[in-house]
Amino acid sequence: MLDPFMGIKDWDKVGLSVAESAERLRHIAYFDRKIMRIAAGRMIACPEYEIKGILARVSWLDAVHHDQLRGRCKQLRMGSSAFDKSPGPVLDALMNAVLDSPGTLELLSALFEVIKPAQIEAISRYMEAAQPIVDQPTLHILRHQLLDREDEIAWGREAIAHLSSSAGKDELDFLQQRNVYLARLLAAGGGADGTGPAAEMPDSDEFLTDPFVLPDHSPRDSRYTSSVTKFKDIHFEDSDEGRFKMMMYSRYFEMSPAEGVAYVLFETTGRPWAFYLDTARHLWDEVRHSWFGEAALRKLGYDVYEAPNWIGFYEVSKNLFGPEEAYVHLTVAIEQAAMKYPPGKREEWEFARDTAKDPLMTTFQDFDWADEVVHAGFGKKWVVDTAYEGNVEAARKDADLTWERRNRFMGQAPDRKIIPQSPFAGNY
Repeated sequence: MLDPFMGIKDWDKVGLSVAESAERLRHIAYFDRKIMRIAAGRMIACPEYEIKGILARVSWLDAVHHDQLRGRCKQLRMGSSAFDKSPGPVLDALMNAVLDSPGTLELLSALFEVIKPAQIEAISRYMEAAQPIVDQPTLHILRHQLLDREDEIAWGREAIAHLSSSAGKDELDFLQQRNVYLARLLAAGGGADGTGPAAEMPDSDEFLTDPFVLPDHSPRDSRYTSSVTKFKDIHFEDSDEGRFKMMMYSRYFEMSPAEGVAYVLFETTGRPWAFYLDTARHLWDEVRHSWFGEAALRKLGYDVYEAPNWIGFYEVSKNLFGPEEAYVHLTVAIEQAAMKYPPGKREEWEFARDTAKDPLMTTFQDFDWADEVVHAGFGKKWVVDTAYEGNVEAARKDADLTWERRNRFMGQAPDRKIIPQSPFAGNY
């Protein structure tokens, strides 16, 4: 006789009710949404270059996890207003403390040694308690999420080990004591799934730090010099070879646009959840595009630390534009313009394929083009259709004005100049 339940064990277990299931999932998802925003803000302020990439990916993955649990809780009869409600002031205080971590090491330790392991424990408890037939959709989501979540912890702990190797004993002792305090806060708030007993908020005087604020200038670690002016001290010959070199550096320098997207994500309030999900994807894409350029440069033997690393896009976003205007500049003035052909993203890909004849960069440009189509769609959805109620002409007019304001801004200081436009579209 075939197994009537396709290998599902414990099919006669009573399990959790719908309400119990939704409430546990809501708590787990609360941390994902908070971390999405924290990781976006802190990736900007993080000088350690590789860790910027880790934090951007965490922001996107946690947005995806939150969205999956949000959708499942809706199926479990929990409305959006109930789902979005804070689990309580203690957990809010906990996540504020994580955001306010005094340095990168403290931030990573809080995320990857306190919060995320607690989420995995909560998910494991949920999977053990759930009725495996009735709640198979949730178990399917959680089983696949665990792969991502365990990867996140592995990346984070590798970074923690790297940073800890140069930390002093007093710093490491403080780190351990602070994590104990954060764990006590988590427990006092009922734990990562809300099933624990509530308790009074533990005293925090010795662990209080200054509130986190976004920096005016995005930092780079000691391996780099940085420049607000794009392509500073880089020579591009007036040739196909020069254009190809500029293309690689244009991709490589997309870490600054990534920081600009992170600024929008961190500072924007009151938008529908879907906006934050899209923006977290946009953030991760821009970091990946930066890696496209870095990989191409490394493959051809370039020293990626030699040229000043561009920080100008975040400089403009933070110090000239508010988050809404920065988003108009990014998605309409730049990314929607990159859809024109020629030149545009398609022509970039054709150049890499047919003229430069570089197979790796051809693949990178192919996927860069695909991603930019997605980003242009974000601009249509959240700027043209939503903010401008479908008025394409008005949106484009304001987008053009952002270029004028940006160029004036860039010319106001001795170390700035108008950003030279590359011979292909899509230049940030």
